[in-house]
Amino acid sequence: MFYEVRIYNAKKELKKILSSQELSYRYWRRIKDQELGLNPGPGKVKSLTNDLKRQLDAQIPGFLPY
Repeated sequence: MFYEVRIYNAKKELKKILSSQELSYRYWRRIKDQELGLNPGPGKVKSLTNDLKRQLDAQIPGFLPY
């Protein structure tokens, strides 16, 4: 169950209202996308660049296979 959310700007004027139905839709869509692998979520890396591989190898030698 989600409650209606009211978003205000810096001048304390109502900017937007998000209904409970919209919040529920957004939540379940994000869960579905994560299950399908469409949205890996924050902090997950799909592929490493060569620079990032070198940096990680410098910190932990032999950790990443080539």
